[in-house]
Amino acid sequence: MIQNLKNKIESRKILKINFIGDVNIALGSDRIYLENLNYFLNKLDFIESKIDSQFSGSSVSDILIFKKGSNFNNNFLKLKKEALLGIIHPTEKTKNLRMFDFAIVGSVEEKAYYSKYLKCFVFPQIEMIDSKYIKNYDKRPNKVICYHGNKVHLDLIHINLEKALLRLVSQGYSFKAIYNHIGLGKCKKNFITDHIQWKSESWLKEIANSTVGICPASHYSGSIREKVSKFILNFGNMHSNLTYSDFIFKHKNTLNAGRSFVFHQLKIPVAAEIASCHHHVMGDESAGLVCFSENSWYEAILKLSQDKLFSNQIAEKAYYSMNELYDPAKWTKKFIDSLIEWIINY
Repeated sequence: MIQNLKNKIESRKILKINFIGDVNIALGSDRIYLENLNYFLNKLDFIESKIDSQFSGSSVSDILIFKKGSNFNNNFLKLKKEALLGIIHPTEKTKNLRMFDFAIVGSVEEKAYYSKYLKCFVFPQIEMIDSKYIKNYDKRPNKVICYHGNKVHLDLIHINLEKALLRLVSQGYSFKAIYNHIGLGKCKKNFITDHIQWKSESWLKEIANSTVGICPASHYSGSIREKVSKFILNFGNMHSNLTYSDFIFKHKNTLNAGRSFVFHQLKIPVAAEIASCHHHVMGDESAGLVCFSENSWYEAILKLSQDKLFSNQIAEKAYYSMNELYDPAKWTKKFIDSLIEWIINY
């Protein structure tokens, strides 16, 4: 199969790619990795891509890419002789994960983790956003802090950010959380003043009507566990000059900057938790502010909300950086070039 692919690539014949999975527009991974990636692949020379909601059991494609949550079974073993097999966003619960040839992942963190199982190619989680939703500072409401994403990240939000948000809400700020609270239940955090149900037709409009966006990254597991972790780390180094008491930072293996990307694309200034995924755009703090302590969160959100000139400068720089660094057409070309190079050198 690999040799056939090599021959096809070298002779510049059409490379046929087939995404397998029913597209759920409410899932970011489906929007980005089925709809969007398929769209941009079809704009490339010598690539023919399509989406099928279900797998028929046989393939005339060169590469089959299964959506997140798909599993292999023994009936698919014969396909390894017919096509290269990929999966989008694998998890350790994915059945027969090692039987896939490659994975498409959303960040360098995810690649670093899942590379122990299979070949990984990074395609950042870039949404396609209509510029009509962009509003300037004067047309957006004041003192509205916005979060969009998964409920679990609100449930496990770091205590430092939680304390900062409680202070701000007590001072007249509102906190808008856009997530699937109808399906998953409402988050019980006291700083949330507005629970907004995520809807495909309104989520971008809701985000655009905000003052500042926040992007948590860690999963806070409680002060006792943090203290125990610090004690263990320091105990092992008690006779050295090194101490490990500054940060205990726990995050999921699929950590990515997709949440901040949406804010950047809508020119909403961002305060983000310190994490490697946020540093590509916000590392020098000219395109966003990076936080960890309670006061750093509090001061960042306050400044981005109240200082119009600073807020606009941050938002414009982030918007420019997004266009330069995260053009989906360029990343699609990068993905297919890397995939072809890997096939040639397989």
